[in-house]
Amino acid sequence: MSGTDDTIEPVLRHAYGRVVATLMRQFGNHRLALVEDGLSQAMIEAVGTWRARGIPPNAKAWLLRAARNRIIDELRKTSRVEAVEETPEHGSAEPDDPALNEDVHDDELRALLVCAHQGIPLPSQIAFALRTLCGFSTREIANRLVTTEENVQKRWERAREALAEVDFAAERSHLEPERVRGVLRMIYVLFTEGYFASEGEQVLRLELCREALRLAALVAEHPRATSREAWALLALMHFHHARRDARADEQGRPVLLEDQDRSRYHRDELARGIEAFKQSDPRALDTKYHLEAAIAAEHAFAPRFEDIRWKEIVALYDRLAVLEPSPLHDLHAAIALSWAEGPQAALPRLDAMRPPTWLAASHLWLATYADFHRRLGDRNKARELYEKAIALAPPLEGGVLRRRLESL
Repeated sequence: MSGTDDTIEPVLRHAYGRVVATLMRQFGNHRLALVEDGLSQAMIEAVGTWRARGIPPNAKAWLLRAARNRIIDELRKTSRVEAVEETPEHGSAEPDDPALNEDVHDDELRALLVCAHQGIPLPSQIAFALRTLCGFSTREIANRLVTTEENVQKRWERAREALAEVDFAAERSHLEPERVRGVLRMIYVLFTEGYFASEGEQVLRLELCREALRLAALVAEHPRATSREAWALLALMHFHHARRDARADEQGRPVLLEDQDRSRYHRDELARGIEAFKQSDPRALDTKYHLEAAIAAEHAFAPRFEDIRWKEIVALYDRLAVLEPSPLHDLHAAIALSWAEGPQAALPRLDAMRPPTWLAASHLWLATYADFHRRLGDRNKARELYEKAIALAPPLEGGVLRRRLESL
């Protein structure tokens, strides 16, 4: 049975990152550009062949073999194939590190750990993960991160240059907790880019969320890389992702938490979040991901907005501010307090804060003050603050604030 483009494209995207990760192990990080070129040629060949003959039972193995042949052909042209074939970690079909020999996604995990090297800036880590492990094109990444293709290309090249200097096979610290935390940090930012999008024309970029969930599960479920933090991060993302359909209206505009239709929350996703949270041993609530997961759970599981346990959320944000000091945690604690005890109780807390300039002059700070004054009935002050916030806000958030202003 012949294949169609509609059936072939998802298979290629699904296999892309896994094949790249395996080829990186076999040929080395320093040949990443050559690996991508070889796989691109193999994918072109696959489209033509699979259209005529159908998709093979093991598409990944087909692509891996075709890409590897292309890469070796290219190396032969430049008389460099001997170095590849004579080096065990490059020529062998087995992983070079026995510690990563237990899971079908070992190569992908290895590539994630390489990418999280401290010498690679976080924006470049994100670009590398999306392009090399998730199979997004430069244009797709630019669209989803709301930046230019040139910026994405520069970030990816920066990661590639840094990777060329990393001898991952020789490193013995790659499964150290700090390196795995670097991977989790990268995945956290990747999910945030998808779920809390404030730039562009979409509230959600679901492809980024799905890839972040897949990568987080890969880390959490691996016997050597797993940790309480990994499971807590996976739970946090499931709790947020379960609310995806309620976070935008039919026009794609953001819907605030108090206005969301909770019947649209995905109960199966919430159940997966609970299972992941149990795996994280949440009794201590002693990491950033545990505390944020607990806050997300309070929001997601309340039957109604009025039933949210705001006092517990205030306490969780206060603990988060101690664990990881940030004026944003203090701001969110004040917002939670406004729902727990009223805006009249939260205003003094907001006034007592000493926010950095970037926050004090932001739409977030001004919009919070505006909302407190609106709820206290001070319409003139609220109107003045909303207008200032709208002038500073990105388009999507500005639209929400504008509707609030119009309601006055």
